[in-house]
Amino acid sequence: MNQPTEAARMVMQGKQKISASEAFVETLVSQGVTDVFGIVGSAYMDALDIFPAAGIRFIPVAHEQGAAHMADGYARVTGRHGVCIGQNGPGITNFVTAIAAAYWAHSPVVAITPETGSMTLGLGGFQETDQLPIFSKITKFQAHVNNPRRMAELTSRAFDRAILEMGPVQLNIPRDYFYGEYDYEIPAPIRVERGAGGSKSLDEAAQALAGAKFPVIIAGGGVIMSNGFDAGVALAEAMDAPVCNSYLHNDSFPRGTASPAGRWAITAPRPR
Repeated sequence: MNQPTEAARMVMQGKQKISASEAFVETLVSQGVTDVFGIVGSAYMDALDIFPAAGIRFIPVAHEQGAAHMADGYARVTGRHGVCIGQNGPGITNFVTAIAAAYWAHSPVVAITPETGSMTLGLGGFQETDQLPIFSKITKFQAHVNNPRRMAELTSRAFDRAILEMGPVQLNIPRDYFYGEYDYEIPAPIRVERGAGGSKSLDEAAQALAGAKFPVIIAGGGVIMSNGFDAGVALAEAMDAPVCNSYLHNDSFPRGTASPAGRWAITAPRPR
């Protein structure tokens, strides 16, 4: 595991001439990335070498599927990007199962997938695999770096879409595009503030709840994504409503703990 330095994580300002790998890593810093899970591979070694100086910790695993599962868990717990990376070809195909899990859990995972060199595509280059179709049905967005000059732009776009779409994305980079020096400007992250909702919709929801004869709350991913855990508990208390969790989101409501008033009794479904 490479250890990050205590370097100030200051994002590069303005347009500067740097290497494509530096542009890639600077964009990760701009997006707040501090941890990356994966297995070391020659396809992205130039970028990996500067992770420590950028304050990014590389966490090695025994199998790439574990790296993607760890990125998924990291994203669920922190609400930040979970990032995984591997060697092109068989290393990247090992991500598939975990990325599918992240897709259904709406986890903002970024799967960085270096691929065979751009000049050997279709010629059976080193560990060549057509990596984009494999993930097309289990990602919210796919960015393919088709020119090294677009490294910062497309890397930033992939990270933005993971948060905006709340799901995994793929960032596909030909291995030779990590090299060469060009003029880059690091884009600022795009974030959309999530509000409580329109006043009319909120009034209608309140009226529907007030008129319900036997309200039941199904708590799920929306509670977690909106940081509404405490609000969900308060709503259940106020309505004297039983609560159950949706599939894969047992963390959206306390399990096995009675409230001070002892009002809600149903928690996460138990196996039969």
